[in-house]
Amino acid sequence: SSGINAEYGGIQRIENLDHQPELKCLYLQQNLLSRIENLEPLVQLHTLNVSNNYISKIENMVGTLHTLQIAKNRLQSSDALDGLLGCPKISVVDLSNNNLEDPVIIDVLEKLPELAVVNLMGNPVIKKIKNYRKILTVRLAN
Repeated sequence: SSGINAEYGGIQRIENLDHQPELKCLYLQQNLLSRIENLEPLVQLHTLNVSNNYISKIENMVGTLHTLQIAKNRLQSSDALDGLLGCPKISVVDLSNNNLEDPVIIDVLEKLPELAVVNLMGNPVIKKIKNYRKILTVRLAN
């Protein structure tokens, strides 16, 4: 599987991927990204890792994505996860160590038919959802 690994790169923007249609994995953790953008050419993208950046919103996703690692970013608002709805095949989402606090984000996660693994550790929302792990597992299973 083809991938680009540009972690620890000081990269500020996702760009110049127009000639990478076969790319399946993109590793951009520990950079200076503030937005997810310009992924449209990646028609086979399966895995995206943008952990340890400055991203406040999941957006501009590609429908082929199965795994999104976006831990240690600035996800906070109740609509920060809405972009996941553009990823019907997504099965693994790591949202740990962000600042998500509105339980409404669970409604978004519930709408993802293939979702199997969600990591919400280190987000204030956990304290607001009683038995959050149990609820999440049950709600996502239905």
